[in-house]
This record gives sequence, structure tokens and C-alpha cells, in this order.
Amino acid sequence: MLAEHCKHVILNISVMKKIYLFFFFLLFLTNRSQAQTQVYSDKEYSKNPYWISMIKDTSVNFFEAEKAFKLYFSSHDKPEGEQEDIGEHAKMEKYPSKRKQREMQRENHMRMEVKKYEHWRTMILPYVQPDGTILTPAQRIQIWQEQSKKKN
Repeated sequence: MLAEHCKHVILNISVMKKIYLFFFFLLFLTNRSQAQTQVYSDKEYSKNPYWISMIKDTSVNFFEAEKAFKLYFSSHDKPEGEQEDIGEHAKMEKYPSKRKQREMQRENHMRMEVKKYEHWRTMILPYVQPDGTILTPAQRIQIWQEQSKKKN
């Protein structure tokens, strides 16, 4: 009788674990879908570089990402391009302070992110729909196949 009761308790615990895992997974999916569709205020866009994560999201609205980029740099300095002057290294300090090094690292990071954005924008622009949605890779392939059939 005791063994049967223990077996019943163990089965209940196993079922409870599955239920908890299911709800945890469901909660995770809900939070993930909310994060992808979140739209911030203009004030938030001007304070934080949300455009960096937006260009990595395949379901982003193009016009919203562009708005975030422009608003961010309306209140921040856009990093200059790489210096191509001869002797640019001579202008740099020989031993910059830790603070200066951190500033340089942040500027270099932001410069790279701006380059990524500009590349993303160039590559995505032909696939932007009038409402700002971007064609999925499958839709792009379908269009390419249709065009190649017309040529042949």
C-alpha cells in the first residue's frame, strides 16, 4: 500500500514538473513576441540606440528603425568615418588615459554599428513594402524565381 502511494506521489510530481515547464515555455514565448513588436516613444529613441537591435530583428518595420536611427543622432554626435589622412597616427596621443581609451572604444563601437546600419539599409531598401514591412527571405527567393522564369 505504501509503495503504491509513493508511486502515485512520484507520478504527480512528474506531471507537475511538465506543467511548470509548459507554462514557463509559454511565458518565454509571450515575452519574446512582445519584445519584437515593441515601439518606443520619440524621446526613448533619442536617448537610447534601439536601432542597433532593431536591424537584427527580421520582423522590424523599416520606417520605425530608420526613425530610431535619425532620432538617436539628432541628439548625439554621429561618429566620423575612419581617418584616411597620411600621418593620422601622429595626431593621436602616445599614451591616452584610461578614460580616453574607453571613449575611443565607445566611439569605435558606435562607428561600426553605424556602418552596419548603413549596410543593412542599403541591402534591405529594395525589399521594403509601402507599409514598412520587409519581405522575408522566402518571399525574396520567390520573386527572384519568378523574374528568372520571365527572362527564360
